[in-house]
Amino acid sequence: MSNISIGTRRRTSKKNPASRASFGLFLAAAAIALTAAGVRIRKDRAAAPDTFTLPSASTQQTVGTAAQTQAAAAQPTSPAADQAAASPTAPKKTDTGTPRKTDVPQDGDEWEDSEQTLAIQAMGQNVNYTRPAGGAVIKPYSMTSLVYSRTMGDWRTHSGLDIAASEGETVRSAAEGTVAGVSDDPLYGVTVVVNQNDGLMVYYRGLSKDPAVREGENVSAGTTLGTVGKIPCESADGSHLHIEVKKENRFLDPAVALGIQ
Repeated sequence: MSNISIGTRRRTSKKNPASRASFGLFLAAAAIALTAAGVRIRKDRAAAPDTFTLPSASTQQTVGTAAQTQAAAAQPTSPAADQAAASPTAPKKTDTGTPRKTDVPQDGDEWEDSEQTLAIQAMGQNVNYTRPAGGAVIKPYSMTSLVYSRTMGDWRTHSGLDIAASEGETVRSAAEGTVAGVSDDPLYGVTVVVNQNDGLMVYYRGLSKDPAVREGENVSAGTTLGTVGKIPCESADGSHLHIEVKKENRFLDPAVALGIQ
């Protein structure tokens, strides 16, 4: 019998080269996946910083104003408020019956608010005035309030005094002075202007076409200036004499300045 040496053999395992290649590819794929995941984490951190900066005061004010505007727009309003906001602004009321001041002094003429003071100063010179016509006063002087004109159909000031007188009645000068002018006015008819020695300028309006005096002529109190004619702008008031008084280019009340009652 042959001697057989039985010894302990160490088993050595040899791996297949194909298996080693597959395992290497697996490790490479795992490394690539881990690298990509790390890149994504870093990007996320960069997009979302850990610190937070408060907005500036101007930004806060702008944001607050916008929020208030949105809140006001969203807040419900009452039907009455909505109707008032939607309706146009009502025009101011116009009183069609309010008098309009159409007859105002022209060419620098003015009326004196303190006409009585000026008239009293003129009357203080002891001048005896003659009444220009004998009738009653039918329309007083009115420069601070409007009176209705039946002839013109409107409201206007009345810069003179109207004395009732029949057509053809004599018109006399109220005081001594000089005839400053004779003219035919389209509204007031033939007008004779006397520059009195006391400083008053007196206008006799509505005379006939043949006045008795000429410009530059001296007259005395009671001198005939002409006769009553027609006054186109006051024809609806009947036959009368329209007399005006000025001092220093200011209208005065003839009733006070000449003592006409």
